[in-house]
Amino acid sequence: MFIRLYEEDERDLYVQLTDEIIRLMAEGTLKDGDELPSIRSLASSLQVNVKTVQASYQKLADEGYIVQRKKARAVVDRSHFDQATWEAKWRRLLRQFQHECRATGQSEHDTLQRLQRDVQKEENL
Repeated sequence: MFIRLYEEDERDLYVQLTDEIIRLMAEGTLKDGDELPSIRSLASSLQVNVKTVQASYQKLADEGYIVQRKKARAVVDRSHFDQATWEAKWRRLLRQFQHECRATGQSEHDTLQRLQRDVQKEENL
């Protein structure tokens, strides 16, 4: 499981980790029923604090991507995922993005093109 975390990223490490695990699910690397590494082993391999991984796993569980069981590894389980809640969250974020583009005088079209180039560059790493 290849996870990328960046020091220069403005997001908290636990948010980056959460997003990376969701990326792995989207790519099909992680499937329903797959076990995630233990909190301690993932923290060790990423050289981050155990609390960072705990926070990420909790966020994933809260959003319905995984199930955490006591004294067992977290498991990918999308059966608790709420599509409507997810779509509402992303609509809110996209509206905020749109407002920020307008407020700063940025063309939404140009900004989206830059975003698309950035995503393509990231995928080629």
